[in-house]
Amino acid sequence: MQWVLNTYAPVTFPAGCFLIADDAATTGLQSRTQIFSVLNRLVKQQGFDTGCFELKKYDSGKPFGLLGGKTIGVSISHCRSMLLCATHTDGEIGVDVEPCNRNLHPRLRERICHPEEVTALSGDLCCIRMWTIKEATLKYLGTGLRMAMNKIRLDIIGENQFLANIDQGSILVYSFAFRDHWIAVATQNN
Repeated sequence: MQWVLNTYAPVTFPAGCFLIADDAATTGLQSRTQIFSVLNRLVKQQGFDTGCFELKKYDSGKPFGLLGGKTIGVSISHCRSMLLCATHTDGEIGVDVEPCNRNLHPRLRERICHPEEVTALSGDLCCIRMWTIKEATLKYLGTGLRMAMNKIRLDIIGENQFLANIDQGSILVYSFAFRDHWIAVATQNN
């Protein structure tokens, strides 16, 4: 089943930002077909002709879309139980999804925490939620895991909103639970 998260999320995304979650299995060739199907639905949802949408990649591997000659932000994430696709017609976007109950190595938190977060966020964020926020930030930047997560310092600015602070500035990240999954969406901080 597919959900347009702009309808179900407890946050309001910036204009031009659309997300769809699909809870079907995402493995092998099925996932490639599924990704294109979801991306086409996102394009159609925004009133554009799917025939003029092309999915491309930068040299870094970060995906982007061409929509009638205009470059749009695209981000894709999946786990065993959910596929998440997002487009942003007015800027970059990064998303991540993980099951809320995913078991992580106990020392992972130490590896992903910025030195200033170790005590400041110790009780406020579960490790998997912090992971999704930082992973969405890295996808927004186009670096993926080539940049260490502990270089990102998070500040809580609202119940479901965070600032991901890096040397180049800060990125706005929405984080919320949906159908037993943590979803994080990184967008430009205006």
